[in-house]
Amino acid sequence: MAHFFSNVVPVWVVTALGVVVVALAVSVDNRVASMVAVLATSLLVAFILQVVAYQSEGLVSRLSLAVTGSVLLTALATVVFQVLSVVD
Repeated sequence: MAHFFSNVVPVWVVTALGVVVVALAVSVDNRVASMVAVLATSLLVAFILQVVAYQSEGLVSRLSLAVTGSVLLTALATVVFQVLSVVD
């Protein structure tokens, strides 16, 4: 469980922070496209954390959980940004 908090949750936090930065700093027309950069950054952070804090037991499950959470967060944010761009 300790590896979950040290390897998975930080990736989700990076993804959430990236979504907030995109929401605040990027124009409405470019928000959906900018989510690709957020997802790429979170995937890179996930791989780096797994290499730095290498524990062979549960590596695949931690990495897949981090990636799945990041994909779901960015997908949800993309849907919200798309709906908001249509409403405006």
